[in-house]
Amino acid sequence: MIFFSCQKVEMEPIADEETPFESAGMAKTLLGKKLENPYSVTNMRKALESFRSSDPKGREAADFEIEATHYYVRLFTESDEQLLRLEKDSLYLFDYPLDYEIDSLGDYYMDPEVDPEEGKWYYTSVPVDYRFPDIQYEILEELFLLDEEDTTAANGKLASLDFLYELEEESLRLTGNLKEPEYDKGTSGEASRAKIHPQGYVRVWDTERRKLVGVEGVKVRTRRWFKYGRDYTNSLGYYRIDNRYKRDVHYTVFFENASGFKIWSSTVDISKASHHVGKHSRYDRNIDMYTDSRAWRFATVNNAAVKYRNYCGRFGIGLPPSDLRIVASDGSGGGAAPMLRRVWGFYGFTSKSKVVSFLGKVAGMPATILGNTLLRFILPDIIVKANSAQGTAAVYETAFHELAHASHYAKVGNNYWIRYINYIVTYGVYGDGTGNNAGLCALGEAWGYHMGYRLTLEEFGNTNSRVSLSAFENFDPLKTGDKNDDIRPFKPLFSYWNGWIPAGIMYDIIDTNRDWLRSGFYDDVAGYTHKDLFNALDKDVDTPQKFRDRLLKESGNLDRADLENLFEAYYWK
Repeated sequence: MIFFSCQKVEMEPIADEETPFESAGMAKTLLGKKLENPYSVTNMRKALESFRSSDPKGREAADFEIEATHYYVRLFTESDEQLLRLEKDSLYLFDYPLDYEIDSLGDYYMDPEVDPEEGKWYYTSVPVDYRFPDIQYEILEELFLLDEEDTTAANGKLASLDFLYELEEESLRLTGNLKEPEYDKGTSGEASRAKIHPQGYVRVWDTERRKLVGVEGVKVRTRRWFKYGRDYTNSLGYYRIDNRYKRDVHYTVFFENASGFKIWSSTVDISKASHHVGKHSRYDRNIDMYTDSRAWRFATVNNAAVKYRNYCGRFGIGLPPSDLRIVASDGSGGGAAPMLRRVWGFYGFTSKSKVVSFLGKVAGMPATILGNTLLRFILPDIIVKANSAQGTAAVYETAFHELAHASHYAKVGNNYWIRYINYIVTYGVYGDGTGNNAGLCALGEAWGYHMGYRLTLEEFGNTNSRVSLSAFENFDPLKTGDKNDDIRPFKPLFSYWNGWIPAGIMYDIIDTNRDWLRSGFYDDVAGYTHKDLFNALDKDVDTPQKFRDRLLKESGNLDRADLENLFEAYYWK
């Protein structure tokens, strides 16, 4: 059903009370007074009449006519599918009204009319010929927006750009919105009136390298009233907005990467993670995020995901799904790869209680914040606890670990992954190695832990604050049967680690060192690569023994005796 209204909706303030968003550490957007819209057809016509009465523009004003070119609208999304439908139209969507002063631009706006569990309003402007999808919407106001490429009036008369600029200025003046000086400080004449493409760098503080590094592939969006612009940062974090402005603009960084993955701040907010920079000059604007900013975790997880995709190409590992949804939550250590967007609703995984149980056990998330919003809008594939107190290397290690699971998922599919999730729900994270599908868990976690540590060493070298190569190589295999001995990585890993999950076996397969493992057993395996490891992670390979056999089959029995001896050393004969 489509709901249509030409009535302007007045926003009333809501009472201050704790919300799930605030419980998740999110800040609320606070609006100030309602502004008179200078771009409404009504006010633009008043500006035109002002010109005609004082006759500053002569014949040009007399001949010009104003009709609506756009509508100021809001659209109500009740599901993830509806939001994606709007995004496919390349609309600039805002979760707060655009004709209010902004006292504080936070992470979410609480609409006084809507229960956030039911859906969300998004505000934007659309051309008058826009074909609305089959969702609820309201037209709030008719707009007249300048088109610098087509200055034809409604009556077919051509107008000069100078005339349209002056008309815009007059409407801003009449509505009380011409608050900024006409000329920029330190400039004069035409240079001060020039329209500029905002540009700069988006950077994040790397605690390992002790310097700012570029944030790659994120979207920078600008807005001044109903004029929008955007660009994606390059590998250095540089952006140049695709629209020009004559005055200050609002800057926002959205963590929806150009490669396809998107980052959320929590499991309760349906909007993608963002960093609201505020209103600043249209000239060069660098956007830097240090450890005291909540955006640090979004930028750091973003860069880790970009790096992981690059390492996949380098090591011959399959990429995870390109449209991953990653929650970068404000927590310390740990994560999960439930791949909910893929597996939710499939046979064997249709219970909300299972989702709550899984995320509670693996990601430590309380059931109180895992409401309907999680299942209707977010459906995260990956969750990374990423607060800045951990440092860059620790966040990268967790992200690499979970992204390695996502690559594994992309190869084995939903049925395999549901078995993985159900094992964790049934046995409490990893169990003791004796339950049904314990071998599947052992293999999956061995791959995840290996990739997490191995890529962290690759990225930061052996002097990083998370893991040393000597400790990474020093794994003590244990027998199954004790849930307390599933895997003990001792993070940060600087001495040794152990467990019945054979997490050290992956590196033993690909390294060239002869290591002592336990009494009577050495690692003499050589000749395998990361590509060989990943190629053997097939959907019918659900135990370490099957993984060993697939490696041998695909390699022509390369170093067979040593490989079989290695798996026996890890108690997976």
